[in-house]
Amino acid sequence: MITPAPNTLAVIGAGPIGLEAAVRGLDAGFDVHVFERGVVASHQIAWGHVRLFTPWRMNLGPAGRARLAAAGWTAPDPEAFSTGRELAEGYLEPLAKLPELAPRIHTHAQVVHVSRGGLLKKDSPGGTVLGRRDHPFRLLVRDAGGRENFLQAFAVIDASGVYGQPNWAGDGGIPARNEVYLAPQMSYHVDDVLDLRRERYAGRRTLVIGGGDSAATVVADLVQLAGETPGTSVAWATRKQAEALYPVSVDETTLPGLRALMDRARAITRGGDPAVTHIGGVRVDGFEFNSATHRYRVALTDGEATRVEEVDQVIALTGYGPDNALYRELQVHECYASRGPMKLAAALSGSTGCTTTPAFGADVLANPEPDFYILGHKSYGRTPHFLMETGYQQVAEVIAKLAADRPVAVG
Repeated sequence: MITPAPNTLAVIGAGPIGLEAAVRGLDAGFDVHVFERGVVASHQIAWGHVRLFTPWRMNLGPAGRARLAAAGWTAPDPEAFSTGRELAEGYLEPLAKLPELAPRIHTHAQVVHVSRGGLLKKDSPGGTVLGRRDHPFRLLVRDAGGRENFLQAFAVIDASGVYGQPNWAGDGGIPARNEVYLAPQMSYHVDDVLDLRRERYAGRRTLVIGGGDSAATVVADLVQLAGETPGTSVAWATRKQAEALYPVSVDETTLPGLRALMDRARAITRGGDPAVTHIGGVRVDGFEFNSATHRYRVALTDGEATRVEEVDQVIALTGYGPDNALYRELQVHECYASRGPMKLAAALSGSTGCTTTPAFGADVLANPEPDFYILGHKSYGRTPHFLMETGYQQVAEVIAKLAADRPVAVG
């Protein structure tokens, strides 16, 4: 395989952070290509009905916005709040269609693994000093038809996010009994229960598992559905008791949409709506599905007693995590708790909110593997306090660092 040019940059993921990295890479003179296993903005489209807590001004990448403005694009009201779909259709998709970007964005192209050509994970520890940096990255890319090819680049940014890797619902973070078998027919994402998937939930009883923002969003929507469709009800199972759920956070003072959702969630868990039965302090032990009645029996345990809930549908929202199998052959120092890059995880330790957590520089974002960076939500691992605005600042820092380390001609 021919050795690539020193300015080759591969970006994994065509979401907000990946596209901003592509634009800044072009601005810095890199030969950049983006690989997306689905379509542009696939994660934003997946939760497209959900309205963001942050306004447009915080969700537009500075470099991407500048490129679009130069092409005649008109930015939305900076203080308005978009849905995920509006973000995709109003910003990310137009950005990806720019003539200078479109040929460089490869959709339905999944990066399955990344390694160093000619080296194993254990070879040349110490990175630059002992020569790993001189071996180009080797990417195994699979297309929609299952065909695979190898590509090379001298720098890689992984901005693939976490939404595509939901956590299991079972106790201890591993699958509950029969969960692996039944997972394809259950939901692990923020379903649009009021519109696209209304028929699935209207007039039925749904078990929602999880105590985060996603669970609160779905439960609030199901409550609205219950007010519109008789017979709709919710069992809401959380690891924590009601009084320990949704403590007031510093983010609520600056993000009114978040405050409204949290106030609603607190009221619901404390018995504030007759359509919802909150079951706190439990873990999921197992699932059964009756193919005759098309209903689930879910065993919930508090460590001593077991409670069985019989429901029509299950939505498990226990968080999301990074796909670290992708870079298992690279020298990535990963946090044992969050599964994010170790230096950033240490810097994030004690973080209590997304609006008070600073964006850290390229030195903190770096891994032992030279010129390989994990950016965006994936860089936070399973730490939830991430903003797109933070990811854009990460991109600016990292592209500047890569350009300084590998000077290339611009233009």
